[in-house]
Amino acid sequence: DPQSQEIQTLTAAVSKLDTEISANKEKVKNLETLKKLTGELGLQLAKVQEHLPPESEAATILKQLSDLGTRIGLTLKIWRPGPRQEDSSKLFVKLPADVEMIGGYHTLALFFDRISKMPRIINVSKIKMGKGGAVEKDRVSVQATFQLTAFASPSAQAAPPVVAKPPGK
Repeated sequence: DPQSQEIQTLTAAVSKLDTEISANKEKVKNLETLKKLTGELGLQLAKVQEHLPPESEAATILKQLSDLGTRIGLTLKIWRPGPRQEDSSKLFVKLPADVEMIGGYHTLALFFDRISKMPRIINVSKIKMGKGGAVEKDRVSVQATFQLTAFASPSAQAAPPVVAKPPGK
């Protein structure tokens, strides 16, 4: 019967549409939760981005760190800026610099402590310390090599992503 086949085809189509409707109803239930979560994540992103200066300011911060080391009594031997590295997310860039300084152990510790208290995101990595060779006032100087990495907002950053706010807020 042609009509039986048509009824079976239509019944299968209706069943398929009912399944799609059920799946979409579940998605709609989760939509409000997802909108709220997106809003919260947008706020967290904005808060973190406050600690990311523009690239030009990050370069200035690295220079200030060099000056800080000299001011507190460290001798700068090498300051070699590395290549700019853009993160795949395009949210930040890394500006590394290879550094070698000589000074007292406690002075180096003070330098690293001051870096940790800065309001910007700066990492110190690849730290190697050894005897600097000179003895001053019964203190042995320490030679330290390390990498400073300042994190910054890309200079050619597009407009910030639009954050969906939950309705009524």
